Amino acid sequence: MNEKEIYTKILEWLNNKKEVAIANVIETWGSSPRPVGSIMAINSDHEVIGSVSGGCVESFVFAKALEVIKNNNIETLEFGVANSKAWEVGLTCGGKIKVFLEKVSNQDFDFIKKINDVYAKNEIMVIATRLNDGKRDIIDKANKSSSKNRFKINLNTVKSGIILFEDQEWFLKVFQSNAKIIIIGAVHIAEPLINFANHLAYEVFLIDPRSNFNEKKFKRIKIFKEWPDEALKKIIIDQKTAIVTLTHDPKLDDPALEYSLKTDAFYIGCLGSKKTHDSRILRLKNKGINEDELKKLNGPVGISISAKTPSEIAISIISQIILFKNTINA
Repeated sequence: MNEKEIYTKILEWLNNKKEVAIANVIETWGSSPRPVGSIMAINSDHEVIGSVSGGCVESFVFAKALEVIKNNNIETLEFGVANSKAWEVGLTCGGKIKVFLEKVSNQDFDFIKKINDVYAKNEIMVIATRLNDGKRDIIDKANKSSSKNRFKINLNTVKSGIILFEDQEWFLKVFQSNAKIIIIGAVHIAEPLINFANHLAYEVFLIDPRSNFNEKKFKRIKIFKEWPDEALKKIIIDQKTAIVTLTHDPKLDDPALEYSLKTDAFYIGCLGSKKTHDSRILRLKNKGINEDELKKLNGPVGISISAKTPSEIAISIISQIILFKNTINA
């Protein structure tokens, strides 16, 4: 379950008058199984979503979370190979993690809703939590340059983690919508590719002016039955956008690529063999696209895994998109 889905579920729990404890991984050392910012949520009915360690400390965190809900307090837990508790719960992989537990209840409904709105509105927000008492500060675009942003955070570069401010430790948690992926062509590969993108909480757009496909197969996406170069104008294409052409049809793919190459998309991929891609490059050159722009194209699309089936090809594509996204954000 991805973070967007977790916070949607937390909001649902609060709507149903349940109290919730949220566990955040705030610091890691060595080969810890989950990165900083990973979360796990536990409600007063003992329901659990998310993960802070891939399974090895969850039972201990769960028990402590119920105490936090009952006592209305905060708690910081540390696990590592030198920690007897870690051995008891199974953290023997050589890594160490620090987990911060806090309670949220119905009075925090607006706060959690604000987090959900970030994902829905393609925005960015940072929650700064003081670790000694759980006090929260919110930094978003509305106050990034104001006195409210006393941490002087740059929203474009900030990452989740602990900072020292006025001799006190604060945990910065970055919330932002995930990458978006625009798929040109409702072909057989599109369905598994969309499924993988949905699991990653990507915002998905499907563009195909042809009417010979079943829209009901494609769930949780926005569909444009228009020519790609026209539909693309209706989508905000930024540095968190990946674009993949799948049709093999120059009448559809080429206009999409001509438009996409002028945008800030972090990834542009094109389905087809090397021979097909060479022909594509030649056509685009003849339309005035320069060499530097053409270098942005990834074709044949995907990581080389000798993929054969539509699902395998979709895995190779989504893996390459993840590689590009994570390399950019490293």
